[in-house]
Amino acid sequence: MAFQQVPIRNANITSAFWSQMQRCSKEKTIPAIIKAQKSLQHWYCLTWKEGHEILPHPFWDSDIYKVVEAACYFLMKSEDQELMATVEEAVDMIRAAQHPEGYINSYYTVLGIDKRWTNLRDMHELYCLGHLMEACVAYETLTNSGRLLEPVLKALRHVDSVFGSETGKKRGYPGHQEIEIGLLRLYELCGDPLLLNLAKYFITERGRRDPGGETYFDHEAKARGGDLYDHFGGEMKAWFEYPRDYSYNQADRPLLETTEIKGHAVRAMYDYIAATDLVRLTGDKEIKAALNRMWTNMTEKKLYVTGGIGAMRQWEGFGARYVLGDTEEMLQLELNVKYADVMEIGLYNGFLGAVGLDGGSFYYQNPLRTYTGHPKERSEWFEVGVLAFAVPGTDVVVSQTTNMPWSGDVQITVKGTTALALRIPTWANGYTTSVEGEARDGYLYIPESNDQEVKLAFTLNARKLYPNPAIEKDQICIMRGPLIYCIEDVDNDVDVDRVGLMDDSVSDGEPIDIAAVSGVIPVEARGRELVKGGTQLYALAPWKYGNVKSLVYVPYFLRANRGGKGGMTVWAKRLDSC
Repeated sequence: MAFQQVPIRNANITSAFWSQMQRCSKEKTIPAIIKAQKSLQHWYCLTWKEGHEILPHPFWDSDIYKVVEAACYFLMKSEDQELMATVEEAVDMIRAAQHPEGYINSYYTVLGIDKRWTNLRDMHELYCLGHLMEACVAYETLTNSGRLLEPVLKALRHVDSVFGSETGKKRGYPGHQEIEIGLLRLYELCGDPLLLNLAKYFITERGRRDPGGETYFDHEAKARGGDLYDHFGGEMKAWFEYPRDYSYNQADRPLLETTEIKGHAVRAMYDYIAATDLVRLTGDKEIKAALNRMWTNMTEKKLYVTGGIGAMRQWEGFGARYVLGDTEEMLQLELNVKYADVMEIGLYNGFLGAVGLDGGSFYYQNPLRTYTGHPKERSEWFEVGVLAFAVPGTDVVVSQTTNMPWSGDVQITVKGTTALALRIPTWANGYTTSVEGEARDGYLYIPESNDQEVKLAFTLNARKLYPNPAIEKDQICIMRGPLIYCIEDVDNDVDVDRVGLMDDSVSDGEPIDIAAVSGVIPVEARGRELVKGGTQLYALAPWKYGNVKSLVYVPYFLRANRGGKGGMTVWAKRLDSC
């Protein structure tokens, strides 16, 4: 059995927790992003002509497309004339920016159209088109007008005329994956086989080498006059470990030959998301086996406790195994709790924590530690409970009532006749259910019934997590349900930079409010603070910890919303209990 998406129009969120997050995104986050883009002039880059005094960044186009996509999904749930006018303004700019043969890209329009398609490795032409297609899917789902579909299909026919394995075409593929996702999502909207075939080509061509052992990136670099083998030349990028290190782009070998997830984290995830969609649409077993290898390697060797990825700051990507600094699609192939659990952890800790509660400030990186006097503030812009849904095609309505993530009680109400598959998360230390079913792969399968009600109760306790010894950190962090917790100086009379956590019991505290989020459950623990030992690197006597102190931990996603001195940490040194 596989997970199936419910259309946004068929899902309604009214819970206090998630409706607040949703409302904040619509009312604050999207307007803040639009305001930033317009004030910096990025929004208008599609209107610029060759020789414009400002050369756009290669991915500015994609920022416009992402705004259109997000706005359209919110407009499916509620009308907003001002937001809709902004969307239509963007569509007008896109249509006017298109060259006669279909090409759309502001960077090369300004730089000179004769230079297009000459550096797929480093530039973002195909990447931007991928986000344009995702915006198109959202816009056409909202309006069904064809106003964006028309130029997008024209752009893709142009791409298909340039790239492919046929004689006379470039055997290229994007340096930054994304067009593959857009092609497959647009294919599911309109069914044009060109889109499926082009996506399959890009996914399977990546990393292919000619008889001389060179890739397409080598060929285009030679055409630009570059020296591929010069350790100090322009083709040796700062993020390469050695010349021609195309693992950064997941292009060092074909997907079917890949055994370890490497390179730029976003590029890798886009690559594997698209490949997973391709498996779902075509049933390709070889690609599925490769994706399973990548999933295991990532989740068992390279995943942060918060669900984050990309330990190496130099290339925003993966490092060696245990060096720590595409889940929904996998669920659509196989209903297994291991996929849903990772998605949930990333949603609650990585996604929510990246956005301030003001809705207008953001982290590009999600730090697990900040130091006193050196807070990591969110930036306004980077230059770089009840859920009800209708089952499509039926008269079935499923409602879920819960106070998650603070309480483990869940009530499922079904109007109509359907079977259910309810996830039992691995963090639940036991559960009870009012209706019997069969447990399989972390899901409770309940037989088809009419107008039924199911009550689930998950045991939701604070618990401690310990890192693999291979990470070489004798530390502890605290989780409660799907939430990672952290300690902040604003709650504790200790120096967060010098505190250790006692390896004994932890417990729930009384509910508190943090900014606009009410009913937050803190976790109470015990620790000790360093009291003896200077700031020197080495000493002749061991550093000493003082008396036991009470500590208060709060959800990691709520950090850095209340001031303080900046001290925060997820992991703390493990101290033996007294």
